[in-house]
Formats: sequence, C-alpha cells, structure tokens
Amino acid sequence: MPLPRSIQEVADRITGFYERPVGDGPYQVYQYLPQFEYRVRRDLVDLQTYLRARGVECVSISLADVMWQAVDESNRLDAIVSAERNGASLADVAESVGGLLRRSPTLADRIVDRVADAPSKTAVFLYRAGALYPALRTSGLLDELLGRVHLPVTMLYPGRLHGSHGLSFMDLLPAHYGYRAVIIPREEDK
Repeated sequence: MPLPRSIQEVADRITGFYERPVGDGPYQVYQYLPQFEYRVRRDLVDLQTYLRARGVECVSISLADVMWQAVDESNRLDAIVSAERNGASLADVAESVGGLLRRSPTLADRIVDRVADAPSKTAVFLYRAGALYPALRTSGLLDELLGRVHLPVTMLYPGRLHGSHGLSFMDLLPAHYGYRAVIIPREEDK
C-alpha cells in the first residue's frame, strides 16, 4: 500500500539522508491538524514499517513520557499538584514543570540519552508534543537537539501551518515562526 504523499515526503528525506549523508540528519516537523491525531499515529506506524523495510531503524519517543519521567525523578509531583490545588495559576504550574525540563538533565539531554545507542542508520520520531505545552516550546527543543543528534529527527506537531513557516499550536495559539526545521504539512483527508 503506498504511503500518503506527505508521509512519503518524510520517508524520502530520511532515506535520502542515508543515501548521501552530510552533517546532521534532516530535522523536520510533520504538521497536522489536531483532529487527525490518531490517524497520524497510524501513519507513523506505516512510515516506520516502510523505513524498516529499507534498512532504517526507528526510535519513537513520547515527549509526554519523557516529561513525566523528569517530573517523577524530581520528586516534585506532589508539590506541583499541591500548588495547583491551592490556587496556583496554570502559568505558575507550567513554569514549574518547564523549569524541571530545562534543568539538567534537560528534556533534550533525555532524548539524546535515549538515542545514544541507536544504530547508525536510525530515524527518530518525537510525538505527543502537545504534552509539553505551555511548559516548553517545541521549537526550542529542536534547536537544543541540533548538533547533538546526528540522525534524522521528525517531530509530529498538532497545529495549523500559517504561510510556509508559522505554526499555531493546536490551531489555538498565534503562529510561532521560530522553527528552523523543514515543515511538512499533512495532506488533509478530503
């Protein structure tokens, strides 16, 4: 079964890198409308099957799982929950969680650790990016990985594309234009 055009574009950029490796692997953002979350997860399974058939290993990392691991290891979950119950604002709670993700080991450090032993011909997929909001911006995360992960990295991003470079998280927030990665929009179902 052929891959949808936008998924094929992601695959082609990954396999193309391994045919002619130069520098870091391609960093790309796969943008999709939030209502397509579960279809995109199925697309990701198809994409990984396609890549593995071509000799490319795949590592999928749930950013939600990494975030919760950081919170758990900090032993601050009870304090964060207590602060929220006692009237702390969402902004205060997000700042607290964001601080944990920026403190060593940072979220980027944790991702680097998870792919450190990956085979040299591996593609990395970051999903559940929505869990980071509003604690951490995903554009900053990709910038922190650049130069540290020398494999193709694809972030699945729920939101709307504005122009060719603006991403509106969950199609609710104003567009942010800080992404240096290639943005590949998902073909919307007709």
